[in-house]
Amino acid sequence: MLKAEQGDILKIASFQYPVIVVSKNFFNESGLVMACPILPDAVPGPLRIRCSDVKTPGFIYCEQLRLVDLNIRRFSKTGSIPLQELMDVADTIQSIFDYI
Repeated sequence: MLKAEQGDILKIASFQYPVIVVSKNFFNESGLVMACPILPDAVPGPLRIRCSDVKTPGFIYCEQLRLVDLNIRRFSKTGSIPLQELMDVADTIQSIFDYI
């Protein structure tokens, strides 16, 4: 069975846009992943990170974090993002939950 890893870009059946897996690999082992969509015609903003993958141009929408059950959805890996970009995404998501 195909496993998703942190930083993978996935095309998921019935999802309009690709997503980036942001959850850690130990969490992903269950078949559940936390993911953010990558929208091609997005407006830049403080919670949006430009995706550097040439096959998946657009912005990662960190404010649209989703729990996705890959056990019940067909998906394929289409790419991945570099560690520094993944760190920027994780920092942006964390900033949503920071206290005052």
